[in-house]
Amino acid sequence: MINWANIWLKLFGTTQWMGIDIGFWVSMLLCALIVVVMNVVFWGMKPKGNDDDTAGDK
Repeated sequence: MINWANIWLKLFGTTQWMGIDIGFWVSMLLCALIVVVMNVVFWGMKPKGNDDDTAGDK
């Protein structure tokens, strides 16, 4: 198994940013990416057509 913390430590010399572990920042970035992708997908959807059979209130 790859130890990402050791790789990050060799590349950048620290495993913290702004006093918080880098794993926290990676998970925050992942959550933000999921939110952005979901917004792009759902805002890009076309609304379903409103058929006369399915309309509740007239």
